[in-house]
Amino acid sequence: MEFQKLTVLFILALCLTSCELYRESNIQEQCPQLYEKTFTGCIPRGNISAGIFEEVEGPNKLKTCVLECCIKDTCNVAFMHNDKCYHITCKNDEVCLPTTTTNLNKSDRLFLVLVKPVDDQSWEEVLRQQDFSRNQEDKEIFNILNDRKRFEDVFRDLLKEESYERGMYCEMGENMCMVNEECVPAHAKTNSGNICFFRGPKGDCLMLPEDASIRGRPTLLTDRILEVEATTNKSLPVTRKVLIVQAASKEVRLPVVSDKDDKYQYEWTSLQQPDGSTAVKHQNEGQLHLEKLIEGVYSFKVAASTPSAYGETFVNVTVLPAKRINQPPIIVITPANQTIKQPNSAAVLDASSSRDDDGIASWHWELQQGPLGYEPQLKDAPTLQLNDLTKPGNYTFKLTVIDTDKASSSQTANITVLAGTDYPPEANAGEDKIIYLPHNSITLNGSLSLDDHAITTWEWTKSADDAQKAVDMQDTRTPILKLSNLEEGIYTFILKVTDSAGQSSTAQVHVFVKPPTNKPPTANAGENITISLPQTWALLDASNSTDDNKIMGFKWELLEGPSSVTFENANSSKTNVTGLTKGTYTFKVSVTDDNKNVASDKVYVIVNQNKNQKPTADAGKDFEVELPKNIIMLNGSNSKDDWAIVRWKWDRNANSLAIGNIAEKTDESPVLILTDLAVGKYIFNLTVYDEQGLSDTDSVSVVVKNDPKVFYLVELTVDLDAQTLTQAQYDSLIGKLALLVKNGSKLQVRSVRPSKITGNALITFYVDDSTGKPTPANDVVHYLRQKLRVDASLLGFSVEKLQTSICQNNCSGHGVCDELTRKCKCEAFWMQDMFKVYLKFEGDSDCSWSILYVVLGVVCGILLFVGTLWGTVHLCYTFCIKRNRNGKPTTYKLIEDTEDVPPYTSKKANFSDSDTDSDVVFESRSKPPRFSDTRNGHKPSRNGFPKGGRRIKT
Repeated sequence: MEFQKLTVLFILALCLTSCELYRESNIQEQCPQLYEKTFTGCIPRGNISAGIFEEVEGPNKLKTCVLECCIKDTCNVAFMHNDKCYHITCKNDEVCLPTTTTNLNKSDRLFLVLVKPVDDQSWEEVLRQQDFSRNQEDKEIFNILNDRKRFEDVFRDLLKEESYERGMYCEMGENMCMVNEECVPAHAKTNSGNICFFRGPKGDCLMLPEDASIRGRPTLLTDRILEVEATTNKSLPVTRKVLIVQAASKEVRLPVVSDKDDKYQYEWTSLQQPDGSTAVKHQNEGQLHLEKLIEGVYSFKVAASTPSAYGETFVNVTVLPAKRINQPPIIVITPANQTIKQPNSAAVLDASSSRDDDGIASWHWELQQGPLGYEPQLKDAPTLQLNDLTKPGNYTFKLTVIDTDKASSSQTANITVLAGTDYPPEANAGEDKIIYLPHNSITLNGSLSLDDHAITTWEWTKSADDAQKAVDMQDTRTPILKLSNLEEGIYTFILKVTDSAGQSSTAQVHVFVKPPTNKPPTANAGENITISLPQTWALLDASNSTDDNKIMGFKWELLEGPSSVTFENANSSKTNVTGLTKGTYTFKVSVTDDNKNVASDKVYVIVNQNKNQKPTADAGKDFEVELPKNIIMLNGSNSKDDWAIVRWKWDRNANSLAIGNIAEKTDESPVLILTDLAVGKYIFNLTVYDEQGLSDTDSVSVVVKNDPKVFYLVELTVDLDAQTLTQAQYDSLIGKLALLVKNGSKLQVRSVRPSKITGNALITFYVDDSTGKPTPANDVVHYLRQKLRVDASLLGFSVEKLQTSICQNNCSGHGVCDELTRKCKCEAFWMQDMFKVYLKFEGDSDCSWSILYVVLGVVCGILLFVGTLWGTVHLCYTFCIKRNRNGKPTTYKLIEDTEDVPPYTSKKANFSDSDTDSDVVFESRSKPPRFSDTRNGHKPSRNGFPKGGRRIKT
């Protein structure tokens, strides 16, 4: 068994080791779509909404995190934050593209690697389709993708010693390498190195076979990224020009061959060079000489091998352009000098044509000279737009430009603002007017007067030649002049306007007032009209009115009549008038012609009553009200009669509630007022009478519903006469009561009235909670009673009674609550809790005790008491009997012979022991019955002598 277990464990270990070797050696097969660049300091473009973030426990290195993502089917992007690994399942490719972020602490380290795209395309195609010019973050990503130097700076941290796994760090010149390991520099300015050759799954360095493919060897993720970067990144083409090469040819030497018999074979391979490069390469074993270099980056791979060993490294040669001599920027301001004339106050200075050999970094405008008090806010931009040059004078603006190398240049521009010519105003009093008497008023309009700036004053005057003509002038200091009470003749009016510079101008206007040109119209209201009831309407006709020119309008009105009437159309020549009653009506019609002349005429309408008609009573519609509304008005004024209603009478119906007071004598008026309402139905009958005694009756019903908040109302009675309660005391009481209720609740006072019993002030209120819903009255009463039980003076007044507005005690379901006493009136066979009644226990009255059970309990109690008493007596008696028996000792006596006893002896003889020779051994006496006479001291006798017991002699 032990052997089998060891065999199974060995096979499992072998499988795990094989899987790990397969995993390490097949990175490219597992991640063929990996975009082999590490984006440092970047996050997904979609932030946390880019997809599903899954934190992976265990991996704290970028390489391990990426390898885990390669194996997982749902992982698209590997993301590292400090030492935490996250696998992102992206919604789409665009939201997972990298973007830079500035919201980082100095200690935060971010790494992002694109592993597998979501769509069926490579990451290179996705990046190629993006527009990296939208914002600054995308421009940073564009620079990372296209600027190799910047890319190398971003990934320089991957060459640091801490980027490698533990055990793969060494110092140059120190014997820190294991078998088959050699320490080589990581970069030119450090003594640290990394391990060459093939590293096995156990961490040891193994020699790579001669025919091994470089592509298949397990390498660090950093090596793969740098290798692919060297083979894929291309510099942008540049124009050929004279260059100064900053980096000389680089020589790469391999370690000295320890075995002199093995000679290294060197192979230099060009991985990348600028477009159009014709560099000449001279290879001499381990050295490579380059000539005719142009600007750009050259990448080479050198491989050294022997029959038993192999090694390689990469070399980059960067050729920089010739060093540029910075030239200061050249400023061109257009226009350099300009002149504007008021009222224009805007100018533009354009310096966008300024140039620099590298680029302009900033612009700054400033005012060097200008009118006193001019302090503009100038924007630092290539184009300066000015809109506030309102003051005449010379303005000098200075522009300072700084380029990317901090070199600056300055230039000035001049603007001259000339004051404009101020022309005098032009007065315009309007056109001449003609009016005809009797019209004697008119309006003159001078608002058409003009000025190049603004008119400040207006003045209307009458010509001196018209001084003797009467006229009333209004608003003479405004553009509109109102004239009235003109007389026949010609008037001349003068308008004078003055501008802001004090210049003035005048204009005249004439008003011709002429005598009437036509006669007033002739109004004809028609013939007088006589009608008889029940007809209550009449047609008025003034169409026979005439005028020498044209009639423009009609107007009907009532001058006198027994009642008000209604006109169908009071502005028409014919109109129908309604609402007539018995009597005489006088109507007037006014006729107006086109010259505003007015004439009028009268017409009489006589309404007779040939046959009296019964009036029609109308008590109104039925309706409903809710308490606490305590007053209603019943309106019967819509009742009608052919002549007139002379008497009104309201009567309460037999089925109506009797409670409720009728306001004084309103039952004999058209409107009935009823107060002190109660819940129920009120029915009133309205009877109306006319002059002839005819009448009609109508009824109306009013349903009074209970107060919807009746179960939320609380009554508080204070020990203060309601007749002496002042407003200040009331406000103080309500304020303290509002503070006493629960927090967030609102006190709503319903009424204040004297108590019917004591006459003290009784306040009815309810409490709304924080949501606006009323709080049950029982809860409010319970809460306030607790507060007042702690301190009875919280309200400043002694509280006489605090209770709900109506009794809400259900009396245990076996009675009704008396509203006056708040005590329960129990049903038959039920009674109140006697403990609450006699022992004054707290709590509401109830009917919780059944009389049947109370009587049964009393009887049982009596029986139990009697039984207990009898048992106690019996026990005491039995105890006493036994004690007496046990307390007397047994005595033995000598018994004489019955023959020797003398008869009729009244005294009991005493016998001594010496009287006989016989001894009494035992005296037997029969036990009397329990209730026999012997219990009372009586013994049975025989012939007058008591019978002795049976005695035995010896």
